[in-house]
Amino acid sequence: MKITVFKIGGSILKSKDSYLKISNYIKNYLENRQEKIFIILSAIKGATDLLIDYYDKDNANALKDFIESYYEIAKSFDSKHLINEINEQINVLIKYRNQANKDPALRDYVISYGEKLSKIIMKYALNYNDLDAESLDADKIIITDKNYGDATIDLIETRKMIEKVNLNKRVFLIEGFIGKSYDNHVTTLGRGGSDYTSSALAYILNAEKLYLVTDVPGIFTSDPKIVRNPKIVKRLSFEEAIEASKYKVKGINYKTFYPLLKTNVNVYVGMPNNYNTLINNSTYCNGFAKLIGYKDDKIGKIIGLIGEGMNKENIINKISEIIGNYNDELIIEKNGTRPSISINIKNYNFYELLNSIHDKFIGD
Repeated sequence: MKITVFKIGGSILKSKDSYLKISNYIKNYLENRQEKIFIILSAIKGATDLLIDYYDKDNANALKDFIESYYEIAKSFDSKHLINEINEQINVLIKYRNQANKDPALRDYVISYGEKLSKIIMKYALNYNDLDAESLDADKIIITDKNYGDATIDLIETRKMIEKVNLNKRVFLIEGFIGKSYDNHVTTLGRGGSDYTSSALAYILNAEKLYLVTDVPGIFTSDPKIVRNPKIVKRLSFEEAIEASKYKVKGINYKTFYPLLKTNVNVYVGMPNNYNTLINNSTYCNGFAKLIGYKDDKIGKIIGLIGEGMNKENIINKISEIIGNYNDELIIEKNGTRPSISINIKNYNFYELLNSIHDKFIGD
């Protein structure tokens, strides 16, 4: 039976209704298909930040807000059993409130709780629709190195753990973002780590499709909060997606697409039933940049134009025309064979330049 992987982003997990909408979507998806599905759960939006603030700064209010956000959702299901399950997890978390011996392994353990609680709630939401999901624990199955806070998944060892799982059911739930080190400590995979969990499982399970489910209809050509006329990127190669992660596009974890480089997995990005960005191993070139990202630098910001098949010399010459007398304030690099051009900005107006480059160099 074919396997499909869904990653449910935290941006769409806000309430009982949002969990039930995903449950309905999954039920409808399975109705006329003979597939097994793996659902990877993120924490609800903002939950991980609260746990980081709690652990790093001993902020009791942050922990209080974290607990209340999950209690609120759990109570709305009107299930004593669900509330008890959430309580059990929270009581364990609270034990670490006054830990004097703070270390990276303990920090990862604490900040993993958003995904753990989210998985418990999603299981109940699926039960609402008579979907019997097998709950798997990422901190027992996803094997990683000991780089706490930014761990790398060991695909070989993780495959061995997956092979021990009974795959008789059709629906499986597992946390994103979380793993287990070789010496049995909980690890986390870095921001955007649930996408990375999803791609690793898609690779190991030989899945045909991976859906990255979020609150927008796809990946935009640049930050819609900054550019005037953002479009949706229709096609990206895995190489382009990896390059996009280096410029912080949509919070993509830089490790996400490496497991898929030599696979035929199709990755769809968007909202339920409205996926407009396809990422796979094919290369499609239109001569323009496909998207523009940016990141902070010690002396300013770096803008990245991303797209395979760009005429870099021509684009760099035209960028020089746009910036005119500000030439000495920018450093433009071709980035070798990578599918990108970078512009290191010192004093030039970042917002003006980003919009000018977007208008000039983004193709349909």
